[in-house]
Amino acid sequence: MFKAICVFLLLGYFSIGESLDYKKELSALDMIGYKKFDKNETADLILIDFWASWCEPCKESFPYYEAKIKAQKKKILFISINMDESLQKAQDFLKEYPNTHVTLWDEKRHVMNRLGFDSIPFLVILDKNWKEQEKIKGFNEKAKKRIEKYF
Repeated sequence: MFKAICVFLLLGYFSIGESLDYKKELSALDMIGYKKFDKNETADLILIDFWASWCEPCKESFPYYEAKIKAQKKKILFISINMDESLQKAQDFLKEYPNTHVTLWDEKRHVMNRLGFDSIPFLVILDKNWKEQEKIKGFNEKAKKRIEKYF
């Protein structure tokens, strides 16, 4: 009985399955792009993309997202979060793959650890109220089909 109570208390303490406060988490990251993160910005859809300069599928996803977002009538807030250990590598990548959206650097991989994923690219889709709709691992045809339904 004591063991069961301890497990219950631990589960409650760590809040397994609890949704992240994305606005708070993202506000703590360093800005490396041209657009500043504004936690009060509104949008019909929020996409948070985790990437790194060495990731080949990430390189493919950048122009894909840019084109999809430009083609939309609804407002989409696209936030990309770099996972490189070196800020210089991220900045060099952004010179080759320029963008107009919010780009942040998660040097210590804090948000990645909080979300519990272990590979990139990784996309989090949120609704206009910043509520999680879906998490998509990878960037391939199967992932694109899952992403398409939100555009």
